[in-house]
Amino acid sequence: MEIALRTGVTATDLESLIRGNAPMGVAERLGIPVLNLEEFLWQGYASANLAHRLGTSMAAAEELGREVGAEGRIGIILGLLLSSRQGRAAEAGWS
Repeated sequence: MEIALRTGVTATDLESLIRGNAPMGVAERLGIPVLNLEEFLWQGYASANLAHRLGTSMAAAEELGREVGAEGRIGIILGLLLSSRQGRAAEAGWS
């Protein structure tokens, strides 16, 4: 539950992500279409939007996705959620 609060998504969405699904709430939180999230989680394909969120090129994001495998891609998305939340909190002076 604490991780859900830190990521800014519901516990249900977080559990769904951990099972390898692409919940709408997670995609919305990252500012990417659900299809882009699905493609990354399931196939390792990185859209321009997702690569931008990662701060890298599409090719580098896809290579990373291939290297870490399906579970690693879930971890990457979880890390993005956590870093996004912390970044916004710092900007608002909440950190």
